[in-house]
Amino acid sequence: MAFIDFSDAALQALPISLAPSAKTPGEPLTLTERRILALARTDGMQSLKPQRKRGWLARLILGPTPPSPMLANERLEALRRLAVRAWHHGYTLPVSALKEARDAGYSEAKIGAVIDTIGRTRAPFRSIAA
Repeated sequence: MAFIDFSDAALQALPISLAPSAKTPGEPLTLTERRILALARTDGMQSLKPQRKRGWLARLILGPTPPSPMLANERLEALRRLAVRAWHHGYTLPVSALKEARDAGYSEAKIGAVIDTIGRTRAPFRSIAA
């Protein structure tokens, strides 16, 4: 019987972490950008909608308006919005999300690196009975 060593193929098949890697295609992500990707992982799609200001009755009953999930830096906010959509939809992103990131100043290579990083880190399948 012949022995075939699949150790290299198995390591490449495992999902990668958000840590920088020499094998990451495209432009490498900075530490700040990787932190934004990690923060966006816990954000829901609801965080992409603009936050409404509470009226006086709602403030009386529910308390003050909670802090907004939006980032103060417009460029990083565009990255967070792209990352939230990528965490929830994978590689099937709307064109508007890619256009918004491009308008914020991100290159095609950087956008591709963000989507590939998230795509490799995401769970490959969702369980039906959750």
